[in-house]
Amino acid sequence: MNEKTKKIKVLLTFFLVTLLLFALTACNTGEQQVAGKADSKETGKAKNEKAASEEKQGTEVATTVEEILKEQPGNYSENKYNQAIIHKELDEKNFQEKDSFQVYNSLLMLMREGKNYEEQYTFLEDFNPKIETALTDMPGGITLSDDGELGLTANIAILLDASGSMAQKVGGKSKMELAKKAIDDFVASMPEGSNVMLRVYGHKGSNSDSDKKLSCGRTEVVYDLAPYDSADFKASLGKFKPTGWTPIAKAISETKKDFEKAGNDGQNIIYVVSDGIETCDANPVKAARELHDSNIKAVVNIIGFDVDTKGQTQLRSVAEAGGGTFETVNTAEDFNQIWKEERQRLWNEWWDWGNENWNNVWDEQSRKSNSLYDTKNAFFNKVYDEKNRLTEAAYYLQQKEQITYETREEVDSLINQRYEILNTYLEDKFENLKTTLETEGDSLKESIKKKEEEMKEKYQD
Repeated sequence: MNEKTKKIKVLLTFFLVTLLLFALTACNTGEQQVAGKADSKETGKAKNEKAASEEKQGTEVATTVEEILKEQPGNYSENKYNQAIIHKELDEKNFQEKDSFQVYNSLLMLMREGKNYEEQYTFLEDFNPKIETALTDMPGGITLSDDGELGLTANIAILLDASGSMAQKVGGKSKMELAKKAIDDFVASMPEGSNVMLRVYGHKGSNSDSDKKLSCGRTEVVYDLAPYDSADFKASLGKFKPTGWTPIAKAISETKKDFEKAGNDGQNIIYVVSDGIETCDANPVKAARELHDSNIKAVVNIIGFDVDTKGQTQLRSVAEAGGGTFETVNTAEDFNQIWKEERQRLWNEWWDWGNENWNNVWDEQSRKSNSLYDTKNAFFNKVYDEKNRLTEAAYYLQQKEQITYETREEVDSLINQRYEILNTYLEDKFENLKTTLETEGDSLKESIKKKEEEMKEKYQD
């Protein structure tokens, strides 16, 4: 092959390769153009659908708080609000062809709070305006009825020693006479609604050895556990005389059964009036401890009447085991002083009870009131800011001649409608909760003070 023929072959090969590459390039370019056109169509379709969606949304107006809460917050809601940036965004859009609903919706998309109201809304919906403070149990069994009335239930048992030694004279009268008078005066001063019981022991047989079994084996309820009745109680005091032995332990144990049988609510209190120690070979300390530690949880107080040193030691131990106090008296005046001091103690307890519970209710009422006001203010500020921001933006569009004065008025009307929906809900909800809280708290505080004064008056000399 000569040199000329070789050159022709090389040129021919180069031409064929170039032609092939050109064909491939053209093919790829065509496919890309087709794909590009398809993508352009898809993008345009998505934009059209979005525009149609926004156009539809632009004609919808929320009419309830619940509908507003479903809205996504705007791009410049809450602390993200920036008037200059919003003005710039508004400048870049064309509002001249939009109606008032579409303008309103566009502004909402930028600045509405929507779900940002949810925290305050949930607080108000879940807020409990009821007073939940539990009243203390002292003094006595305090109960609160469904209608808010306070009541007292105290079960008071007087255990009176009717052994032979109580017939001894003190200041011209027998111990028994003095004890009966002092007991009647004290029981008469008990709170209305209290249940009172009188049990006697040592009133059977005599204090001779031959009657010990009979006397030690008998205690008797002469006034059943019931509200105090002056005539009936006085009559019960005349049913026995001091004759026998001193079964203190048995009297305490029998009283435990009385309380269990009655099953009354409230505090169980025992006052043992005795002039001597247990003489029936039982253990009154054990009996008092078992009663105090039982589900009855009674308090055992002892009043020793003209008791010697040995007797005082035992009776003090009984009172301590029963969670109560021991006092000793030697004269009629001392006896009356004991009841006076007991009334004063109860007066002080009622004073403490009234002040403590009034303050506890006030604390809860104040705490709830403060949180309610704080939430209301946070909610209102958010509503107020949203309204002002939307109104300012509508005014800006009018000033820029993007919308007419008439269109701006219509947009303002929609903004005010939204504001009224939110503000009306807030005011109504807040007022209802505040009124209930104030009524609940003030009523309970008034009841506490009324009961305190009523009870203190009963114990006042």
